[in-house]
Amino acid sequence: MDEARRDDLVQLCQGLVRYPSPSGEEGEIAAFLRSVMVSLGYDSVHVDGYGSLIGTVDFGSPGPTLLLEAQMDHAESGDPGEWRHYPFGGRVESGRIYGRGATDQKGILAAMVLALAWLKQDRRESLCGRAVMAAMVHQESFERAASKLVADRVSPDGVVSGEPSDLTVERGQRGRASIAVDTFGRMEHSSMGDNSSADMMVRLVSRLKEDYVPKVDPFFGEATLTLTSLHSYPVDVRTTMPVRCRATFDRRILPGETAESVMRDIKASISSAVRDIPGLEARAFLDGGDGHCYTGAMISSEGFAPAWEIEEEHPFVGLVLEGVAEAGLEPILSNRSGFGTNGCIYGGEMSVPTVVFGPSRRELAHVVDEYIEVDQLALGCKCYGSIAEKFLARKEEIPGGEGSKA
Repeated sequence: MDEARRDDLVQLCQGLVRYPSPSGEEGEIAAFLRSVMVSLGYDSVHVDGYGSLIGTVDFGSPGPTLLLEAQMDHAESGDPGEWRHYPFGGRVESGRIYGRGATDQKGILAAMVLALAWLKQDRRESLCGRAVMAAMVHQESFERAASKLVADRVSPDGVVSGEPSDLTVERGQRGRASIAVDTFGRMEHSSMGDNSSADMMVRLVSRLKEDYVPKVDPFFGEATLTLTSLHSYPVDVRTTMPVRCRATFDRRILPGETAESVMRDIKASISSAVRDIPGLEARAFLDGGDGHCYTGAMISSEGFAPAWEIEEEHPFVGLVLEGVAEAGLEPILSNRSGFGTNGCIYGGEMSVPTVVFGPSRRELAHVVDEYIEVDQLALGCKCYGSIAEKFLARKEEIPGGEGSKA
């Protein structure tokens, strides 16, 4: 990559970081990125009902479709006073671009957008099919719904999900279930007793954690169960016993586990606790919730996303590794599964050959003074272009169902 292109890449990453874009508020960054895609010569740029951008580079002759995708939204930045660099400044210092989302995933967005534009400029006549870049909304909360809408429109033959993988190729991830557990009590003055719904929840959470024995997979690790929030209702009424208390758990899913099997285990533990704890009333259910998109549409989640895995011998994995090598990097197939990604739809539900690949490290996501290294960003951009070139130069079909499994 020459210096002019490297500068363009840094500037685009900076520009993206300067747009605050929490989930549901991606409208301004989407408008900016759409204008960038149009100016770069993308053949079409579509905005779907939820607000994700779908930019297409068409190479003219029939062939496969490769989807590169990354998110526009980001985690909350917290108190800007805790940051050494303003979270939406995009400051470059000591070879790093600082700001919320620089690693997760605005640097990746910039790298993907430019990689496909430059591939069109440099190699249009020698390739076939089309490359699609999807800039996603609501990945932090409603990744399943948002990616399903994109997948239905694009119908990809292969997917590279952009996540900070330290430039290694990841071939699967644990799934995720969001489980809500409610306990119930009577609303009365707090001086009247101690068996409130909150008291009951404390005992039930302890029991659920005690009963839970995580399944373990040598590649994916543990199917963890993590308490993420506790709320009682009415809220902030200190002299009234709460009529209801809700705990929310994050349950990581291994291949072969289903929503039904996960909830069966939780409900069995609750039933046992109800028999042992006098006065306990409780229920459990998957709780994906719903939210607003910047387009005005409502988006919702079932609260469950499956695990997915593609076999390391799959031709698509080999092709991606070859692309990484041709970009000048040592091709490394990661020995660990990735973060939660949109791959749960492409690789899990649709059995489309899918890998996770991107610059930077997952440990830098969601932290104060988040940054991405410019050298890694540039290498990631080269790799995305090289992977797309390898994929679109092929005339034979990449098999999907064989070797790609939920």
